[in-house]
Amino acid sequence: MTRFIYILFYCFVLSCANKNKIPSDIIPKNEMQKVLWDMIQADQFSKQFLLKDSAKKNVHEETMQMYSQVFQIHHITKEEFQKSYQFYVSRPDILKLMFDSLSAQGNRRMQEVYQPSPQPKKTK
Repeated sequence: MTRFIYILFYCFVLSCANKNKIPSDIIPKNEMQKVLWDMIQADQFSKQFLLKDSAKKNVHEETMQMYSQVFQIHHITKEEFQKSYQFYVSRPDILKLMFDSLSAQGNRRMQEVYQPSPQPKKTK
């Protein structure tokens, strides 16, 4: 009986240890976070500028081209991104940490951009 309890405990420890392991065919967390950042930036550009540009006929197509450029920059395919994204969606604990980090990164960048410039000192 004691042996059975040890085996159960060992299996439990192993399952907890493997819970945060990312499969080898999935984009690693740090890289995925960079890809998501660039995808969000492309999406924001599309919403901020392309939708308002009357010369742009097919905003969706242009947005998809920007996404393709993001994939090229990060040396991944659309399929690799989709597979990895589905994995992270199935792991909300990891996905939440990634999006929290992206949110903090966005807030830092916004503060840097909108930080008032120092006023020159007046000399008498």
